[in-house]
Amino acid sequence: MKNTQENKEIAVVKERKPVQTKNTAPSVESFIIEAIEQHLPVETMRELFNLQKEVRAEQAREAFTEALANFQSKCPVIEKTKKVMNKDGRTVRYKFAPIDSIVEQIKKPLAECGFSYTWSVKNAPGEITAVAKLTHKLGHSETSELTIPIDKEGFMTAPQKVASALTFAKRYTLCNILGISTGDEDTDANDVNKEPDVKSIKSKIVFLLNTLEEDTKTKENIEKAVLKLAKLKLEEKNFEEIKGRLEILVQDQNENSEI
Repeated sequence: MKNTQENKEIAVVKERKPVQTKNTAPSVESFIIEAIEQHLPVETMRELFNLQKEVRAEQAREAFTEALANFQSKCPVIEKTKKVMNKDGRTVRYKFAPIDSIVEQIKKPLAECGFSYTWSVKNAPGEITAVAKLTHKLGHSETSELTIPIDKEGFMTAPQKVASALTFAKRYTLCNILGISTGDEDTDANDVNKEPDVKSIKSKIVFLLNTLEEDTKTKENIEKAVLKLAKLKLEEKNFEEIKGRLEILVQDQNENSEI
């Protein structure tokens, strides 16, 4: 009965048609002003304020979506500025975009579109999690989260291993929440963008293991190395995931080798 009375009172407020400016629809704020003038009960005012809160949240969400689309139209494809050399020290194996380079390339369009970002970090035994939070100036925010296992067997010191995992997690979550990508370098006939078959993926896994200085002389050695580093069995259904995890280790190894 009480809710029915409150709904009737809100309806009365709406029927009175508050003063509007030209070409402007009545706002929740105008209804609240009318309710105050009519000395409506506190319960009715609370309903109106809750409605106002919901409307503002929806407006902020819509502004976030529009601003993100605007940012993505302005943001260039991120350049891969850091080179990873082959063991000969002369030829380039691949390039990638370190986090400081990404930040430098996106900071202007981010500011123009009213965005800011922060990270929070969660620590757990054997792993670290980074949570990127993107916030628009009107208040709406969204997050992207990634948990990375900390390599126990790598050649780096314990702090370097944590820094390596955290750096990758921050880079990944920031790119993910913004919906941006890094430009791939030109490649030869072994282009990594081609649809891979099982044999090519297995070859890539062996190559990555060699880069990580693992013994790949026998199938047994490869299986042990994969289980140790990728935490997965060397099975066809796991090939893509194994390759991805090993690529992360190789990239982090090279990125943090100068720490």
